[in-house]
Amino acid sequence: MNWGTLFEKNYHMFTGVSEAELEQFQNSWNKPMNDLEIQEIVSRQRNPFPINDPLHGLYKPFDPSLWSIPQKTLPESYLAFLRYSNGGEFGNGDRYLQFFSAEELRAMMLAYEFPQYMPGAVPFAMDGSGNHYCWDMRSERDDREYPILVASSGNLGYEDCIRIADTFVELCLGTTSADDALHG
Repeated sequence: MNWGTLFEKNYHMFTGVSEAELEQFQNSWNKPMNDLEIQEIVSRQRNPFPINDPLHGLYKPFDPSLWSIPQKTLPESYLAFLRYSNGGEFGNGDRYLQFFSAEELRAMMLAYEFPQYMPGAVPFAMDGSGNHYCWDMRSERDDREYPILVASSGNLGYEDCIRIADTFVELCLGTTSADDALHG
């Protein structure tokens, strides 16, 4: 794949990861959550309802220690992309892609609480308008190319997302914006 010619627009490219960095990333992105990660997520949970709201007493914080991170191998096409650019911003037509770096992928997955709201989904990019591009890893795939969903940050859930591509390269080649795909 010639990543340099795949995108019409190259807004911001980074140096690609080395093979050693890529190996470390592949061995760490889906490790079970550690105590520090769990404590951080627990510490930021707050009851969103005022005390006088009837829902205040019904609020129950979730338990991130119960979360499961997919134990899958990332698509080879994505790993090849990381060798080219470790994250970055690219586009084709109206499609804008802000790829997470290898260091950001896990942090973003946990920060947006994907294991709680979309178990089995792994976000790897955003569109600049608050939408995530994520792999749907709920099913096994022999080719390791998982369907790609687009989901709004403020409304994460399988019932409100859409399938935008079947492979990483198909997503990169697409020209329709995530917003148009979700709401168009």
